[in-house]
Amino acid sequence: MAQNNKKLAIVAGNGELTTILAKSAREQGFHTYAIAITDEAKQRLDDVCTKVYSFAPGEVSKILECVKKELINQIVFIGKIPKINFLRNLHKLDWLAIKNLYRFRNFHDDSFHNAVADFLKEHEIDILPQTMFLRELFIEKEILSKRKPTLEERADIQYGYDAAKKIAGLDIGQTVVVKNKMIVAIEAIEGTDEAIKRGCVLSKSEVVVVKVAKPNQDERFDIPVIGGHTLETLAKNGGGVLAFEAGRTIVASKEEVIKVADKYKICLIAI
Repeated sequence: MAQNNKKLAIVAGNGELTTILAKSAREQGFHTYAIAITDEAKQRLDDVCTKVYSFAPGEVSKILECVKKELINQIVFIGKIPKINFLRNLHKLDWLAIKNLYRFRNFHDDSFHNAVADFLKEHEIDILPQTMFLRELFIEKEILSKRKPTLEERADIQYGYDAAKKIAGLDIGQTVVVKNKMIVAIEAIEGTDEAIKRGCVLSKSEVVVVKVAKPNQDERFDIPVIGGHTLETLAKNGGGVLAFEAGRTIVASKEEVIKVADKYKICLIAI
């Protein structure tokens, strides 16, 4: 494939990070080509990227043909694509996707990402790390909110951090909900928000939510993210503390997130 280091395909799902990354790439001199695999991604990137293409997640042959046609050999993945939707629609995969299912040891995130990386490498396409475009969205250790954690909450944060790291290392999820040194909910395929809701319902009071990166986090895929919506979910279901791993978690719209935390008297802390 012809090489052009200033052409970048952005495989985009849902969320505001798609726009932030595309603008950052453009500022770094890339010609950006959106591969939108959700309707939301297409709408967000229509006026941001050089060109915008829209595909279903399972249309692997069409996506590959598009990238090769544009002579692109660098790609970045960003945005949320609910994995449950993918698993419910395996029958919609095209022939190339089906042909490559043998690469999967299972359908855990790491297995999926490794299979995608191996497939693209065979076609001389490099996956760039998300951190290359979003580094300014990482926050170092600090308490961001006006509300500080109590001594009991600090103990739950440490307990939750240790547990979350073990869960993340097993490639199950990256978030746990804690109450009085008890794990009341673990994030799995349903996602962070649903885990928070379940933990709050079971606790019937304020909780401590801890979100971490995987011990061997691949910066090309699925870096943990928190935003205003995460805090809104916590607030609506009981409130408490949202702790996240400093330097390894993307914080979308820092000022807005702090504003939401203070509005609902939630403790927001990078640990």
